[in-house]
Order: sequence, then structure tokens, then C-alpha cells
Amino acid sequence: MHELLYQLHLTDQTITQLFEKQLGVSLTRYQILQFLLQQSPCNQIAVQEKLQIDQAALTRHFKILESEGYVSRKRNPLNQREVLVELTQEAKNQLLVSPPKHHLKVKEQMANILSSTEQQDLTALLAKLVSELEKIEF
Repeated sequence: MHELLYQLHLTDQTITQLFEKQLGVSLTRYQILQFLLQQSPCNQIAVQEKLQIDQAALTRHFKILESEGYVSRKRNPLNQREVLVELTQEAKNQLLVSPPKHHLKVKEQMANILSSTEQQDLTALLAKLVSELEKIEF
């Protein structure tokens, strides 16, 4: 089991480096943008719950994405305690309309690493691993 966990650690490091160096965005921020493509506008709590990111970290990510022009945040006029997050038109253009060619090339290469069956199997196994690790008592 320790070897498996170490391989997961190395995988995480490699993915982090790939996203930050080749795509110019962290994997977490990329996931936030992908979620917002489907759910925008939405409140911050929905993003937090879906991606399981603590509130302080999520706020830092949104500040970065906002400063880079990818998201806008505003108070919900119907509930002033709630913050709504929305993708900017610039973000939609970069993600959907005209993504950079090197982004498409990296995504294509990543998609070819595992077959769809392997991706499904690995997703199920990792979900099981996380679920069972969370049950371990101290």
C-alpha cells in the first residue's frame, strides 16, 4: 500500500507541474473554471462543496482568477450574505471558443494516456481508496 500511495504522490507532483508549467494554471483553478463553465453563475458554496476545497483556499483561488480576468464575483442581490461567481467572457473565449493551441495539444496527449475503460476503472478505484481512507480511525 505504501508504494501505491507514493505513486499517487508522484502522480500529483507531475500533474501539478504539467498544469502550472504547460498550461499556466493550477489544476485546482482549472477544475474551478471547468465547473463554472457548467454552472456559472453560482454561489461560492456550490463550488466549495463540489470540489471539496476549504473556504479560505477557495477565496484565494477566486482572487487569483479574478485578478487574471477569468471570473467576476458579486453579492447576490437577493441574499447579501451570498457571493455569486461567474466566468467572464474572456474566460469563456479561452476555454471554449479559441483555446491556445498548446493547451489543446497537451489535453489531447493527456486524453490518450489511458483508455476510457482505464479512466473509469481508475476513477472508481481512487474513489474507493479515498472513501476507505476517510474511515480510518485514529
